[in-house]
Amino acid sequence: MSAGPSHLVLLLGAGGISPDAALAAAGAVTTEVSVVWYQGGTPAATVERVREHWKRTFDGAWLTTDDHHRIPDLLADLHRRRPVHGVATFGEPLIVAQAEAQQRLGLPGNPPETVRTAQSKLAQRRRLREAGVERIRFREIRGEADIPAAATEVGFPAVLKPVHGAASFLVTKVADEAELRRRLREALAAYRESPLFDPEPLFVLEQLLVGDAWYEEPGFGDYVSVESLVEDGRITHVAITDKLPLDGFVETGDVMPTSLPEARRRQVLDHAGRIIEAMGIRWGATHLELKLTPDGPACIELNARLGGPIGHLLRAAGGSDIEADIMRLALGRPAEGRYPSVRYALYRSVPPPNEAVTLVRQTSREELLAAFPQLVFCKTRFAPGAELHPDRPYNILTFLVTGEDVRTSLDAAERVVDSYRAEFAPLAADGRQPSPAPTS
Repeated sequence: MSAGPSHLVLLLGAGGISPDAALAAAGAVTTEVSVVWYQGGTPAATVERVREHWKRTFDGAWLTTDDHHRIPDLLADLHRRRPVHGVATFGEPLIVAQAEAQQRLGLPGNPPETVRTAQSKLAQRRRLREAGVERIRFREIRGEADIPAAATEVGFPAVLKPVHGAASFLVTKVADEAELRRRLREALAAYRESPLFDPEPLFVLEQLLVGDAWYEEPGFGDYVSVESLVEDGRITHVAITDKLPLDGFVETGDVMPTSLPEARRRQVLDHAGRIIEAMGIRWGATHLELKLTPDGPACIELNARLGGPIGHLLRAAGGSDIEADIMRLALGRPAEGRYPSVRYALYRSVPPPNEAVTLVRQTSREELLAAFPQLVFCKTRFAPGAELHPDRPYNILTFLVTGEDVRTSLDAAERVVDSYRAEFAPLAADGRQPSPAPTS
């Protein structure tokens, strides 16, 4: 490595934590930071503001591309001019490009095929079955011709989900073969129209995982996530995140530290370690969701990256900066965080309606922040007049509260949700606003 500051490249512009948060975390690790900005629809004014922030703070290069396949070539060219010591990203669309660049430049990272496996719900199931870690029944579905074999192998009730998906979109429970056929037709139509997916539809039918009551107090869902850091194959579990009950298959909230009894925590962490090892993750962060079943924890899915609100939760609960540790791991350095939990932190989200609507009016974030001092942050994603579509399932409100105990945090979050008001008007099939009065 260079005797001077390590040269870190950030891949930004495709989701994950905010660019400002990524730059702040990088600044805790090095002063030499280059950026590859993926031009995926971020407003030009926002990009320019981020670039000015970067320019004032770091020494490095600013590169742009609208083709993520070009990123390894861009970094190889940059490396010849200015040796690169690490590559980091937080956006799911760019983690394969990150792995390809790391492999090409001989930098710490996961093999690209490992990352592709982590992105595929079907490949994950195959890997865990081959490794003998889990025996969940599943079957690939490309079209209606695959339904009879899938129904025979998996049985009912079952869950149909896209192999590559986001935000639980098109994940649905099916009770029998007739419902499976109907849901698959609907999903195929929605899949081809949604900007969240690759053009080629591919689904997996999975055995329905049935949760059990693992908690000694009410208010929690029947699944958790495990947040871990991996340094050259050595796994450090940072936290278990409790979940609020699902809305269908849509997540509504996260809480840390966990309220699971100690014996249950050990079960969860032991199984998480086996899954991460079987998946072949060698470097970086993982976000693993586990169903809490009568037979023990079972994998829902693993992400080879930091989970959405996890950085916020860890900072609010104990002041730790996991994003900076991810930067350190990208540079081949050990993580430095200790991850204590000195208070409870709860992240809550409010999903949009299930039909196409226009947001007419809503309680502003300023009103909510003024009314609730427990709020660490609060974000309303859409302004009045915005059209909301079910094929773009972004939450209309997200916020984080803290408390000295879990019950105080749960109660505070419910009061915030109860105080938030949003009114919607349905959109006609042609997208025009109809005349009926808005509905709440």
